[in-house]
Amino acid sequence: MPGPAAAATIKTLTISTILLSLSLGAGHASAQPSPEEAPSAPRAAAPLAAKARSLYFSEDTLASAAAFEAAVKVSSADWRVWAEGAIVWAEAGHPDKAVAWHRRAVALNDRPEARAALGWALLRSAEPDAADAEFDRALAADPDSSFALLGAGRAKLMLGRPREAIALMSKASPTQSLADYYLGAAYEALGDDATALEAYKRAVGADSYFHEGRALLSRSYIRLRRYNEAWRHLQRLVEADPGSKLARAMLDKVRPLLPRADEPAPSLSPAAAAEAPVHQTEAWDREVPVVRIGVSSTGMGRPRPRQSATVRGSGTWRAVDPKTGRVLLTAEPGEAWTLRLIPAKTSHLKDKKKRVIPARLEFHSTDGRVAAVPADAALLRPLEPKTSTFTLEDNRAYRGDLELALHGGRRTIRVVNIIGLEDYTHGVVSAEMPQRAPLEALKAQAVVARSHALYIKTVTRRHRKEGYDLCDEQHCQVYGGRRAETERTRAVVVDTRGKVATYKGKPAHVIYSSHCSGRTQSGADIGWGDVPYWKSVDDSHDHQAPPATPLELRLFLSDWPKGFDRPSAYVHPAHARWTRAIPAADLEEKLNRKFKIGSLRGLRVLRRVPSGHVKSLLIIGSKSSKVLRDEMAIRSLLGVGSLRSTMFVVDTEYRKVFSRATKPAKGKKAAKAVSTLVPETFVFRGGGWGHAVGLCQSGAMGRAEAGQDFETIVRAYFVGVDIGKLGY
Repeated sequence: MPGPAAAATIKTLTISTILLSLSLGAGHASAQPSPEEAPSAPRAAAPLAAKARSLYFSEDTLASAAAFEAAVKVSSADWRVWAEGAIVWAEAGHPDKAVAWHRRAVALNDRPEARAALGWALLRSAEPDAADAEFDRALAADPDSSFALLGAGRAKLMLGRPREAIALMSKASPTQSLADYYLGAAYEALGDDATALEAYKRAVGADSYFHEGRALLSRSYIRLRRYNEAWRHLQRLVEADPGSKLARAMLDKVRPLLPRADEPAPSLSPAAAAEAPVHQTEAWDREVPVVRIGVSSTGMGRPRPRQSATVRGSGTWRAVDPKTGRVLLTAEPGEAWTLRLIPAKTSHLKDKKKRVIPARLEFHSTDGRVAAVPADAALLRPLEPKTSTFTLEDNRAYRGDLELALHGGRRTIRVVNIIGLEDYTHGVVSAEMPQRAPLEALKAQAVVARSHALYIKTVTRRHRKEGYDLCDEQHCQVYGGRRAETERTRAVVVDTRGKVATYKGKPAHVIYSSHCSGRTQSGADIGWGDVPYWKSVDDSHDHQAPPATPLELRLFLSDWPKGFDRPSAYVHPAHARWTRAIPAADLEEKLNRKFKIGSLRGLRVLRRVPSGHVKSLLIIGSKSSKVLRDEMAIRSLLGVGSLRSTMFVVDTEYRKVFSRATKPAKGKKAAKAVSTLVPETFVFRGGGWGHAVGLCQSGAMGRAEAGQDFETIVRAYFVGVDIGKLGY
């Protein structure tokens, strides 16, 4: 992970970089009103331009574009209005308007950055020849412009000149995912799969969520017959998007090419299972709350379907009937038993009647012994609870008890870890925050994690239908069990033992995310309710106002956060600012699995919240359109995997589709073929990771580095909240 010095050199190549240069240089190339405009015309247009900028956040992007149109009808002399209007027209799905408005901005302020902005607008409109000419003009004035170099390289690639493309893009500071992504495509066009692979590796290495690059990286591995590496990346793709037909088809292609040893089934390691805990499990008493954790859950916190569960204990343990206490089996240390689901069976009787034998559970040992489970569940308890742990087949180890039960209409097995709140917190802290983070940040994380678990258990009870208090995934918070513990994080949990966040004397619902992109969202903004301490909080040193215009938003996303959550030795750059290039065909296939939209025609933001996050978004299809209003739906549906956050802008790159010329009537000239622009790629540029409500983990680490203690950190994100102590 790069440190502050390395992170400071990383450049984000976006249109906002151009607009920043334009704004800085406005005094050198200010536009004068045209002769037909009265001197007061720009002042008269100012309120209309202000309204257009406000509508960009509060209404449909198309409404903002129309308001910019009204502003330039009053005065056409302000290049800023044309430049911002061009941004909004592009986002509203009118690339032709965007090009025209960029041309007007260039006419009023002819700088190389403005030429490059026009070049990108032409490139996205499938006009590579015109784009190439604009980039040449921009580079003639500023040969080192990374923005123009990358755009020029893209234009050369589209024109079938990959060698020239590589020469240009290689100069463009390829320190972000998209630069290496495009370089990989250029090397592929030359047939140089080995160098293309290295470019894709850099793109994926810079951002593990950049799954679109991972798909191309897998393809390069396959071409080079490096099937083991291809297999690992394809598995990551399937994990990110289980319904992807393309990823599964590629897996099916690679599977027969793998040596059998390279596709191992999950196995339980006796050595790992027998590993003795360094610290003892805390005894449960009436004061320490007991929590039930659904382990191996899905991203939405539900039990993952399974037909068996293999368990091994580091000490002696027993399986008992949870209702009667009857002992079903006793296992020695290191001895593995597998609980299997025996499916329901129907038998036919002589009188043509049917008898249904319901699904049941059975324990099977590795040496062939069988132990029946008469009830629907078995409770596994260590005889030495202070020092013993259980290990499942995925080699995750757990303190406390395990409950294995029939679930989901008796069609699957649910696994629940029953543990005290303090030991649970030990398993969360380093699973949710790097264990090498500053100590005061880790203490803040421990307090918030403990409080969050207690609130879900006692108030929201979100998983009561699943039979447990919390899941072990991000839907609640990540719980890694025994192996997530470290000496450092254990000390943190011990130092904050029993401490929770309270509001007016009651447990507070304190939530958190990885990175807030410089400012947290309020609960009301995201639709989660107007909780008094879920307010939008500026996470900078100098209390900056949130972006208020299309220009400011792009400037905000083009630069690193200025506050506590900036990239550092603890904060990865990809968490702060990220990019995605998602093929329209891939996104169309994913969206049709859920909505049946037909051909994907476009994406349009309908509303943003004051922090800049997308509140609602319109998916435009040939058969139907769909409005997304839920934060998780927006993030999970608009990508191969998931977008890191809803703080983003999206640029659409188009391709031309030509309709067939109609057959001319007798004596008439043949009609010309008509071209139509259809989306080819959606390019997202965003900031932050997570929902951005409550504590910002990256900001907490920055605050700790600045000398703030954990109580100050918690109160900074939850205004009005106190730190209390549970009764133990």
